[in-house]
Amino acid sequence: MGAERSHTYGMVICAMSAFLALVFSIGVMKKSYYALALPVLGGTLGALYIAFWIGRALITTPIEPPSDD
Repeated sequence: MGAERSHTYGMVICAMSAFLALVFSIGVMKKSYYALALPVLGGTLGALYIAFWIGRALITTPIEPPSDD
């Protein structure tokens, strides 16, 4: 059952990426500002989310004092 589910998710991801590539290409050909602005916004927000996640992980990781060997 797990393999079928992962194949289904894979097919959905492939279909969505192909559809979004088509929409993006049409927007670029029509010289739409949003066709370029929205992917850049998404990438920027994604990078900032990853940076925030790393920072939060560093803040919440407990610090153990070094052992006396």
